[in-house]
Amino acid sequence: MFKWLIYILLIFTIFVLSCENENNNNYSVFTGKEYFPLITGNSLIYKVTEITIDKPSEVYDTSIYYLKEITDIALLDNENDTAYRIERYTKKTLNDNWIIHSVWSAKITENTAEKVEENYRYVKIRFPVKTGYSWNGNIFNECESQEYRTSSVNSFYQIGDFAFDSCLTVVHDSSFSLIHKDLAYEVYAYRIGLIYKEQTYINSQEVVFEVPIEERITTGTIYIQELVEIDFINE
Repeated sequence: MFKWLIYILLIFTIFVLSCENENNNNYSVFTGKEYFPLITGNSLIYKVTEITIDKPSEVYDTSIYYLKEITDIALLDNENDTAYRIERYTKKTLNDNWIIHSVWSAKITENTAEKVEENYRYVKIRFPVKTGYSWNGNIFNECESQEYRTSSVNSFYQIGDFAFDSCLTVVHDSSFSLIHKDLAYEVYAYRIGLIYKEQTYINSQEVVFEVPIEERITTGTIYIQELVEIDFINE
């Protein structure tokens, strides 16, 4: 009787372990690479607003235009990794024709999402994504070290008529005082990619405690890129 009991326990243990192994094999760890999809033929259209202010010179320039980024063919980059051409087109109004502006590239490695912008390679995202994760976004270019930080993951974000349930926000710069504001960040939507980008660098020589710095700018630049249209092919 005792031998039969041992035999039954042994069979049961083997069965449990086999089930656990099967579950582990079917379990896929979420890394966040879906926030940076690279699929040939997909395109995103943005409205871009650029503002330049130089109060001493009485410069108050605002430029608004549209930008389209198309994920083009795959190729091998200098690191022998698979990368994708990113063709970038611009036009002044939605009724105008698109004009080629520049060609960038992007790729995903095991641990990073990288983009080459005007010959500067930036580490846009580090995998696996998690809140508070930080890294040097300029590690692969000549610029000084710049800490990028994941400020939120799987968060709701809305732009105009678009509402996204799962978004990733990466902060590139965040520094504030009474006389300056440096803020740069990008927002990525799950399986869509970049949906919002802002770079605000403003300074003020007028210190008024109750007045926001945005209302007393002496010099500064503001760049806002927001998604207005999605054109994806069938996967």
